Amino acid sequence: MPESLDQRVRTLEARVRELQEEVAALRGEGEGDRPAEKRPQPVEPAPSAPKPRTPKRTAWRDIDFESLIGGRWLNRIGILTLLIAAAFFLRYAFENEWIGPTGRVLIGLVSGLTLAGYGEWLAKRKMRYFSEGMSALGAGIVYLSGYAAWEFYALVPQPAAFAFLALVTAAVIGLSVRRDSQRLAALALAGGYLTPALLSTGTDPQVVLFSYLALLSASLLALALLRGFRVLAPAALVATAVYFIAWYVEFYEGERLLSTALFGTLFYAIYFALPLARVRLARRLRPTELGVLVLALGFYVLLLQQLLYEDQRWFLTGAVVALAAVHLAVSRALGTWSGGEERRTRQLQALFAVLAALLATIAFPMRLEGDWITLAWTAEAVALAIAGTRLPAIWMRVFSVALFGVVLLMTPAAFGGQRDILFINLRFLTLAGVATGLVAAAVYVRTRLKTKVRMEAPVWAVALVVANVVALVAVSTESWDVVQGLDVDLDLDLAAQVVLSAVWLLWAAALIAAGIRRGAPGLRWQGLALLLVVVGKTFLVDLSFLEQGYRILSFLIVGALLVAVSFLYQRSRR
Repeated sequence: MPESLDQRVRTLEARVRELQEEVAALRGEGEGDRPAEKRPQPVEPAPSAPKPRTPKRTAWRDIDFESLIGGRWLNRIGILTLLIAAAFFLRYAFENEWIGPTGRVLIGLVSGLTLAGYGEWLAKRKMRYFSEGMSALGAGIVYLSGYAAWEFYALVPQPAAFAFLALVTAAVIGLSVRRDSQRLAALALAGGYLTPALLSTGTDPQVVLFSYLALLSASLLALALLRGFRVLAPAALVATAVYFIAWYVEFYEGERLLSTALFGTLFYAIYFALPLARVRLARRLRPTELGVLVLALGFYVLLLQQLLYEDQRWFLTGAVVALAAVHLAVSRALGTWSGGEERRTRQLQALFAVLAALLATIAFPMRLEGDWITLAWTAEAVALAIAGTRLPAIWMRVFSVALFGVVLLMTPAAFGGQRDILFINLRFLTLAGVATGLVAAAVYVRTRLKTKVRMEAPVWAVALVVANVVALVAVSTESWDVVQGLDVDLDLDLAAQVVLSAVWLLWAAALIAAGIRRGAPGLRWQGLALLLVVVGKTFLVDLSFLEQGYRILSFLIVGALLVAVSFLYQRSRR
């Protein structure tokens, strides 16, 4: 009878076990023959990193709805029902005068403290959101009770009520620190900034109000820095600015200049300290902290402008320049705070340096006027281009180009000034200064900067062309005025047209000669383009409007110079 399949499997398994035992015996004998000191030590496998535990999601089927509804929801609903019942009872008792003003305030204080204590009890049992709600409700009741004691019942004087509400705010701040709760910190912010508005008496409270706001702002910003709360700093800055503006509109007078400027400086120092401390500790700024830095700076500069522009303009300019110096010093100091975060540090250096450049830029209009602002901004643009090349810092060169653009937009205003002395007047000085600045910046960057950003070289090449045009306009306007000022029996407008053509031809010839000598195609092309303009003017304007004598003179000058330029080109090709 043939062997069944099950028997064959059992036979094979038995044979495999026998072979395994023989192999194990042979391996043991081989190891026993070796000296003990040469036996290889077993290598323990390297412990593998523990796999992250994925939290298991509780399916809705696994939720004990009976315990949830009966143990939690009914508890909360019951508490809410009792609170509503107590509120109705208190209202009824108040209306029937069962409880006097003092009793009402005490009931509110006891109720608020009880709710706050209940919130603390819930917090110890890890019921975070519900505990924060109870604590916030209790703090709000205590806060309103203190306000009612002064406003509605006149039980305490205004300073005592102010101190009590400030104490409540401080307690909520401390609670938010201990529980690491941004919601409780926001409650402290709301209560703290509502206190001066609720307890206002209509008199000028500058010293008390601003001292309180400074202390509150410093506390909230310290809390935001230590706990990383992002909402506090922007909200506190806006609230402080609103109070400052409201006080200024209602109470400010000239004799309060010094105290107002000092308090404004104090507020700016507080709101500047948060981003600076954040940079020092974390080497970076969040968007909210960046917004606080910029908004606080803008508000402070506007305040200084409002206080000092009319009668103390030199102090205003000095203050803004000092702010620029502070931001530039911070930018330089960031180089020593790198801590291995070079990329982030460079970005922050650029940020503070840009703010310094902006402050230096707006300082000039505060002291100077008209064309002097144009010249001052031209000098600053040149300085930025040079500094951006030596560092090197691309943002400085970009800012230089942008500032040159603003200068060019302001340049046409120079034509409205007086021109008492030819070539020695503010119009010519402004145009010549702008052209010189463009040439200086472009030449320095093009010759000193080894590595340029893409498209930067064409930008500075265009700057040279613009400088050439501005310089030509400056010389042309002065030449026109020279002819117009002659005391001769000639048609001065026609004579000025001839002189203008001659100036343009000489300018074009000089460009071409310089381009040939220096091997600069850009100069040669500019000269050729100007020659074409002169030829077009000669045939379209001079031929049509000039009289016979001026027409002959114009064509003689143009023709002679064109031949001279042609001779220059032929000689350069040999």
